[in-house]
Amino acid sequence: MHGKRSPLPRLTPAFWGWAALDMIGVMVLALGAAYLIEDRASLLPGLPANGTQAWICVAGGIATVFVAAVKMLVEVMHAASRSTRAANDERIH
Repeated sequence: MHGKRSPLPRLTPAFWGWAALDMIGVMVLALGAAYLIEDRASLLPGLPANGTQAWICVAGGIATVFVAAVKMLVEVMHAASRSTRAANDERIH
């Protein structure tokens, strides 16, 4: 082994920003889903106010979670590619 180095890539501030956006997307999705399940705004009073807003929350939450997850994956792949060695260098030598 060539020293003590973590096999995991370092997570960047951009990754944590996308992770925070992902959590916001999950909360928006939960707001809309809770309204659709209970037919009333149960998590935040008055939000969403009707079924249309609930469906918008669900769609927006799913889209936000998807985009944030893809961006987090891209950040991890970029962080891994910045390392100087390949992941399986230890087996080659």
